[in-house]
Amino acid sequence: MESLKEILNKRKFSTNYYDEFSNQSDYVECEICDSARWIIVNKQTVPCSSCQQNNTDESEINIKLMHAGLSQLLEYDLKKFQIDGRIGKANPKNLRKNLRIAEDYSKNPMGWLLISGEPGTGKTHLAVGIAINCIKNENTVLYKSIQEIIDIITNSTSNSEEENFNEIIDYPFIIIDDYGNQKYSEWIEEKIDHLFTYRYTRKLPTVVIINKNLSDFDDRTKSRFSDPNLVQSIHLDSKDSTHQSNGIPKVFDNAKLRKQPRKQNKELTREEKITFDSIEMALLKSKEFVESPNPTWLYIHGGTGSGKSYLTAAIANEIYKKNKNIFYISSSELIDNVRDYVRSNQGKGYVYDLCKEVDYLFLDDLWGHNNTKWSDEIIYNLIAYRQDNLKYTVINSSIFYEKIKSYNSKTEPLSSDSIFTEKIASRLSNNNLVEQISLVSTDIRKKRLARKR
Repeated sequence: MESLKEILNKRKFSTNYYDEFSNQSDYVECEICDSARWIIVNKQTVPCSSCQQNNTDESEINIKLMHAGLSQLLEYDLKKFQIDGRIGKANPKNLRKNLRIAEDYSKNPMGWLLISGEPGTGKTHLAVGIAINCIKNENTVLYKSIQEIIDIITNSTSNSEEENFNEIIDYPFIIIDDYGNQKYSEWIEEKIDHLFTYRYTRKLPTVVIINKNLSDFDDRTKSRFSDPNLVQSIHLDSKDSTHQSNGIPKVFDNAKLRKQPRKQNKELTREEKITFDSIEMALLKSKEFVESPNPTWLYIHGGTGSGKSYLTAAIANEIYKKNKNIFYISSSELIDNVRDYVRSNQGKGYVYDLCKEVDYLFLDDLWGHNNTKWSDEIIYNLIAYRQDNLKYTVINSSIFYEKIKSYNSKTEPLSSDSIFTEKIASRLSNNNLVEQISLVSTDIRKKRLARKR
């Protein structure tokens, strides 16, 4: 069987879709009119009711599908999109939700829709399905792979080819597949940028399919593709992905807050009682954060293996269930990402901007890596921005709250011990803005390992 890319690359762009349709045998042979599709009744020429009248609507749809570039992709109907994950590489968790977004968009294509995910997760199926639905709803649409558009650009030496490109730029609704996988010449990039700029400024309905993370694009492209006033997005997670699209590691996919602490089934030692009480208080404060419309910040601290990351992820999962905009990331991953962008002179990058603007940020393992004055400055600027703009944030760290509250670089070194370290400690120890959760427990991971033995 030919791959989808092979099918797409074989298709030719044609503005005369009647020529393309005339080569097809969509009509069945008719004995009444001898396949002429018309008969003479009372000296008047009328449609043959036997073969033409019943096929009129279907024939018009077929013509539009050919003109849209979909005649070889008709099997990718939204009705055939599998949401159980048995076909392809997509994680089935959010497929129903993503299908619903695609169906709603196809009924009323307004603004842009960005579809992202790894190869084989069903991006093209959703995009083609949207196009097919639009045509059935009597809307105009054009489906092109980015390579087809580039072929038109590179061949636009004649007036006719230039007209073809201008037609694409100004088309009422266009779907662009496989964008961003290759590097192009500066001239090609300018042409593509012109296409997106034209459609962006005029808010023309556009669907773009990408195979890589949005954070890998340049800032100009990221800004357009993430514009909340124009763009909806569908991300198709892979079954093999270690993170969800919201950043929560897959290992914490089922992390949740218990309704209440487990009942004491034995007399507790003093140490066990302290641990039990800390868990009870942690659950109480976590639920208050989840249920509050305007929660204060949370600073979760405890020793190695005390459950800081699990509790943070459990809170994130609860907020995510409320359809809130969230993002979970470790501080080391964030610093590494920013460093890569700074080295290539591209600013701090999309991930850092996302951490600044997202409604709920969950920052894992603060000061859990080799810190420098530069990395502490990055973290401080992020924390200061989010506090000053009243954006909800949960941070966990192995640095105990008492240490940051009484921070003194001369007596108790912490992180890079720069001015930014001091400023971070000051921000996080402000009990008017930040609620602290202390997890007093021995290493949970070691306990579980001991039980298995």
